[in-house]
Amino acid sequence: MEAIQPLQRVLDAPEYQESLTLISDDKAPGAARSFTRSRLKAWGLADLLDRTVLIVSELITNAEQHGGARGFTAAGGSSLSAKPEHIVLTLAAQGGFVAIEVEDNSVLPPIPRLPSSDSIGGRGLRLVTAESDAWGFFVNEDGSGKRVFAFVSRQPPRPV
Repeated sequence: MEAIQPLQRVLDAPEYQESLTLISDDKAPGAARSFTRSRLKAWGLADLLDRTVLIVSELITNAEQHGGARGFTAAGGSSLSAKPEHIVLTLAAQGGFVAIEVEDNSVLPPIPRLPSSDSIGGRGLRLVTAESDAWGFFVNEDGSGKRVFAFVSRQPPRPV
């Protein structure tokens, strides 16, 4: 339980916090990566950039590909709703910890897949698992979507 305490403090009382709302399209991952790089550099957390940007990229890509509200489509495959779907990326930091939260419009849980060796996709959540200290999700209380979160912390130096 002690290991969870620093993570919980990042969410309860962050030193820094900022959100970005993105239209759910193929430009969202790139915009999210740029936003993450600029925020972490401004917050003095450049040492966490590589891991955090990778996690953000994977979570935003998943939200863009799988996080839309599952609704009816009109003939020809067009959506009956003219309103674009959105993804909200929130970054929070305190000390050497960064919390990443990605909200999308689907209540379906993120499920890690076991892709074949020649598959071009399906590895995103495995990368998130490998690079984050912890990750998970919860469905919004009002049923409007879900939030996937991940935590990244400064790693102690490894012996040489």
